[in-house]
Amino acid sequence: MKGVNVQIMGQSLVVASDAGDEWVKSVAETVDERIKAIRAGTQTVSSINLVILAALNFADELEHLRREHQELMDRIEAMNKRLSAAIDGDPS
Repeated sequence: MKGVNVQIMGQSLVVASDAGDEWVKSVAETVDERIKAIRAGTQTVSSINLVILAALNFADELEHLRREHQELMDRIEAMNKRLSAAIDGDPS
């Protein structure tokens, strides 16, 4: 596993990952952009607070996506059951 050099908040970091270099750079860029957006919208100057707010922001987004994913999976399962029943000739 090799390291990829990225910049976040002006800090150079080497990130070890099995993902490709472009993926790692893209993720780091997303994190850096989110921190910059938070910095622009708040009076917080502490780097730690900015990073915590960014982490909370990402966690919130992730939880919403997880719930949306589960709802979609539930809908697909229900549709699959209805289709199977229709194919088998079961009117319920």
